[in-house]
Amino acid sequence: MTASDPRIDPDRALATDADLQDQLGLLLERATHRQLWLLLLDHERRLAEPLMPMDDHPASPHALCDVSDLGLVPFAQVLVHRARIVCGLVGAREFVFVWERCGSERFTADDCEWARAIAAEAGECGAPSDDAPVAPLRAQFVLHDTGIRQLTPDDYA
Repeated sequence: MTASDPRIDPDRALATDADLQDQLGLLLERATHRQLWLLLLDHERRLAEPLMPMDDHPASPHALCDVSDLGLVPFAQVLVHRARIVCGLVGAREFVFVWERCGSERFTADDCEWARAIAAEAGECGAPSDDAPVAPLRAQFVLHDTGIRQLTPDDYA
């Protein structure tokens, strides 16, 4: 992660996915190993603290995980549930997952499997409302050897 680039603007509203991809590309640059980044956006759609890397997720989003509050559920469900808890704790509006892995910009079967499982768990919902104050998944990206690329529903459907 590079925070010293003068083009990184913590006050920049990331209204479009292109804005988000641009800012994440400046911040994260390129992959160094396999890990997942949880990024949060505030109510003005600016990147919010904390930026959370995690490098111990299982090989499959369907791996079962026994947790006290959810029981025995797929890891993707735990991940989305925990992301929403973090959003609530810090007052974030929405969250983003960045799947970091070495390799080319071409999406792998694993990239698509993770994105599909996370999207299904998150419900591909839009912005929170009074009826549904749950923080939604904003977007998913793959950070690869030479940059960052957005994973869209067309990529993993």
